[in-house]
Amino acid sequence: MAQTGPKPFRVLVFTKTTGYRHDSIPSGVAAIKRLAARHSFSVDTTADAGRFTTRSLERYDAVVFLSTTGTPIKSGKQRSAFVSYIRRGGGYLGIHAASDTRGDWPWYERLVGARFKRHDPGLSSRGVEILDPGTAATRTLPNPWVRTDEWYEFRSAPAAHVLAALDQTRPLAWCHRYDGGRSVYTAMGHTKESYAEPRFLAHLLGALEMAAGRARFDCAD
Repeated sequence: MAQTGPKPFRVLVFTKTTGYRHDSIPSGVAAIKRLAARHSFSVDTTADAGRFTTRSLERYDAVVFLSTTGTPIKSGKQRSAFVSYIRRGGGYLGIHAASDTRGDWPWYERLVGARFKRHDPGLSSRGVEILDPGTAATRTLPNPWVRTDEWYEFRSAPAAHVLAALDQTRPLAWCHRYDGGRSVYTAMGHTKESYAEPRFLAHLLGALEMAAGRARFDCAD
């Protein structure tokens, strides 16, 4: 009997910014497309918030906010469509600056889990502590996971299940169920080089699978 693999899934990668725009965004898009080709899922990309309609979003298992900044979705109708998508069981993955919002949409801030406050000066190599090695987003990572990035701090601790951190006061990746949907966030991914780093790509792939409902989602607080 022929073996069947996991059901393919489809993601939308959203890259609109109204604040600082990371030059790593094209590298991130290209990396996710490579992951899709290797792991048999589909990717659409857009910087157009007009894609946030009920009809459009229902095609996707997860929506990825890739270093979006500022207020990338301003329209009340578009925001309502995204809220409805999550409430129907949709998935969200926020990467790096997806947490850097203007603070005018509390629902989105709660979906992410925390809001960006500041980052350390420049880039540095740090050891990331894997707090939950049993998820798809962390299971292949060493502990500590030493890598170079821009390291974020947040305005408050996330009300979520923390997967990785610099220390007990510096969470870096987490997941939680919110308003009927699945949410995964990683603060890493500032540099172009991140998206050529095999371990970071494994982290992203697992996070995508979790957000899309294709991997175990044990994310209770």
